[in-house]
Amino acid sequence: MSPMNPDAGMPIRITLDPGVYYRCTCGRSSHLPFCDESHSGSTSHPIRFELEVRQTVYLCSCGKSRNQPFCDGGCGFEPPTPK
Repeated sequence: MSPMNPDAGMPIRITLDPGVYYRCTCGRSSHLPFCDESHSGSTSHPIRFELEVRQTVYLCSCGKSRNQPFCDGGCGFEPPTPK
């Protein structure tokens, strides 16, 4: 899976616990959508994000979001508004 696939059309829906996460941007990770440092030696760098509470998030998979790593509907999918 390429983490930035303009034809993907759907974000990755995942429930995460509080903590710091790194979203893969190179597509080489064996733990997609998260970084496993497979980008070493490339120009790609993961996107760091932190969650303070357990929540379901929608991670962008098309690369069109202006709110990386989260989906903002740039692909046409409208993620539910967090409650």
